[in-house]
Amino acid sequence: MQSSNQHPLAVNANKASDASAAGPFTTMVNIFVAPGEAFQALREKPTVLFPLAAVLLSTLAVNAWYFQIVDYAWFTDNLLERMSNLSDEQREAMRAYTSESSSMTSLTSVLGSAISILAVYILQAGYLTLVSALAGDRFRFRHWFSLTSWTNLPYLLVVLVMAVNLLLSPNGQISLFELNSLSLSNLGVESGGNFLLQNMLDSMHLPMFWALALTVAGYQQWLQCGHARAAAIVLAPFVLVFGTMAFFAFN
Repeated sequence: MQSSNQHPLAVNANKASDASAAGPFTTMVNIFVAPGEAFQALREKPTVLFPLAAVLLSTLAVNAWYFQIVDYAWFTDNLLERMSNLSDEQREAMRAYTSESSSMTSLTSVLGSAISILAVYILQAGYLTLVSALAGDRFRFRHWFSLTSWTNLPYLLVVLVMAVNLLLSPNGQISLFELNSLSLSNLGVESGGNFLLQNMLDSMHLPMFWALALTVAGYQQWLQCGHARAAAIVLAPFVLVFGTMAFFAFN
């Protein structure tokens, strides 16, 4: 009779094999309910296509939907209303430009939303790759790009909220900045009329903090380091960027 006891190394090998065999849907579910298992799967077999396509295509779709139904004259007035630093001449010039090239402005905004997300992923993965190179660990860009792509899946909640808000606004008079009800500005954090601070609050949302927490957890699991060190390394660029924005906003 074969013994039911297995050597610990064999158990770990079996777990690694099971993790690496996980499909994209299993990994997606695990990111939300069992992130440790997802991180193990990505460590053994880093992938990017599924999460990248899910976030970028859904972002393109919801933004294209928005510009398809938005009252463009109202959209322009609402946008100019936020830009209190512009002179009357600049406002009129911008209003004339957007009315004449509304299709180009819409296309630029739709594509820009997806491109900005991709740029953030690449920069984040590049930064973690540089840290790995300096530390001499085995993880390369493909590992960090995979981890970044998967840990940002909570952004799909933003897309869902935006879609619900579009359904509830049939007249097309809803601000692009009001679409994401999960942003700090829409959750009641006041900017006091400060333009830079308002932009910062618009760009920060609850799923972003969730994604950062997942990235910290993934880094800590992969490198087997302390939580404080993982948080310091992963969050450093974000603290620098938003800290700089806050500095200029209050000075």
